[in-house]
Amino acid sequence: MYYERLLTFAQHSTQPRWRQEGACPFYRTAVQCYTRGDEQLQPVINLVMRQSNMLPKYRNYLLLLCGIWVCLSGCAKSKSGLTADEYLRLGDTQSSRNRQQKAREYYQELLTNFPESHHRAVAQFNIAETLFREKEYIEARFEYEKFLELHPAHGLAGQAQYQIGLCYVKQMRHYDRDQAHTRAALKAFRTLRRQHPQHPLIPDAEDHIRRLRRRLAAHEMSVARFYYNKRAYHAAIGRLLNLVQVYPQAPDLDEALFLLGASYRAEENFVKAQQVFRTLVDRFPTSSYISRSRAQLRQLPDTGIVLQ
Repeated sequence: MYYERLLTFAQHSTQPRWRQEGACPFYRTAVQCYTRGDEQLQPVINLVMRQSNMLPKYRNYLLLLCGIWVCLSGCAKSKSGLTADEYLRLGDTQSSRNRQQKAREYYQELLTNFPESHHRAVAQFNIAETLFREKEYIEARFEYEKFLELHPAHGLAGQAQYQIGLCYVKQMRHYDRDQAHTRAALKAFRTLRRQHPQHPLIPDAEDHIRRLRRRLAAHEMSVARFYYNKRAYHAAIGRLLNLVQVYPQAPDLDEALFLLGASYRAEENFVKAQQVFRTLVDRFPTSSYISRSRAQLRQLPDTGIVLQ
């Protein structure tokens, strides 16, 4: 009720420029505090109403003082009387005690009650952290992404990007199943490397990138074997070519070359089969596939092409 009277009083001030919604600093601040139900303005409002017969210019000065009072007292604390600093500390304490849901409640109270606080970014990040600790990886990733959308230049932006990658890593399926999360994790860590090249987490991100690439290579190899064993050689060739070209450091590259050569031979593409088997012999002289590759070369029809 007090806010309603005070806002009406401000809106009907005798100076036209003060009647414009949002033009008066006091009016904007009073609107914000009215929505939070701050009752600390009661004595000030009573004073304003008693002085309603003052000259307009002095009355406007008094209104301005009311606005300052709002900023310094009414908006400094929430209904519970806690400050933004106290909400943040309480959330951190609950999180350290592994009470993640309670910690989130404190962080959310900070975000709700203090829209202008400089602690908002940390509270938003910490909400994501509590969800990650509870293994709620989908919700945590959403909160990290929300943090980056709201605070892209914050000091925690690099760590948030790293955590997005970890959320995807935690959701990865076995290498012979769909690898959508693996690819998303790889993209997230590469984004970190591109946007924050000096971040302390870059070495860890590089390790993840190497492991994720090996996993994707293993997936391609698994699918290629499946097609090869089903005698779907054309499909196997597509997978094996992708493996050889995109993952040249894959640990099973010699096997991939052998299956690729054998698939070409089954498709009666003897020229390409000869090229692949010769590459395998030259690049992997100690491979377990050497003897079989040489046997395949001897059995191939004469193509008339001498490989150097």
